[in-house]
Amino acid sequence: MKTGTVMAFARKLMIATFAAALSLSSAAHAAKTDASQFSIEQIAAIDQVSAYLNTITTLTGDFVQTAPDGGVTQGRFFIEKPGRLRFEYAPPAQLQIVSDGLWVAVQDKKLKTTEKYPLVTTPLRMILSDNVDLMRDAKILAVFPETDLVTLSIEETTGEAPGTLTLMFDPSENRLTRWTVTDVQGLDTTVSLENTVAGEPIDPSKFRIIEHRILDVGGTNTR
Repeated sequence: MKTGTVMAFARKLMIATFAAALSLSSAAHAAKTDASQFSIEQIAAIDQVSAYLNTITTLTGDFVQTAPDGGVTQGRFFIEKPGRLRFEYAPPAQLQIVSDGLWVAVQDKKLKTTEKYPLVTTPLRMILSDNVDLMRDAKILAVFPETDLVTLSIEETTGEAPGTLTLMFDPSENRLTRWTVTDVQGLDTTVSLENTVAGEPIDPSKFRIIEHRILDVGGTNTR
């Protein structure tokens, strides 16, 4: 997959999924899930996913990203709640995505450029927030509570990339296995998480944004 294509899909994926909308006041005014739409079994599955996300303090592992055109990239990821993450794409891609708790940066190491977005404008609070309650904070569209896989689809109407976020959770292993972002055009970008390790310390420098030439701050400015 060409570097420019990887950059484009990573940027779209970041806007759609990476980092947290930590403002509870903003969440309070958004459309929420109507519990009456779901069965007791479905609500239990939603609560199980919320409970798992609340157990995460740190999480590391490998990821495989599949783009809408079928292109596959991979690398390592690091998450430390609240609000910090790092996705390092393996060569030949020269890309990394870093959140320091305030900003999310998409960086091209080859071109030495940085695109920055305020953390609070990105929507994946259900992964990076300290206090996760999907019934309270998300507009859940569908839940499929199978024995070996819980699939949960969430509507995202805020931020710069409205669409649907689908989380896939393995209840037997008690872990999030992947997520898929479906944009308004119906195109899917999937990230699978593999070889995950929870609770181990992460070097704080992993979440430090070392800025190169800034192309885009907040999606509007250039300098």
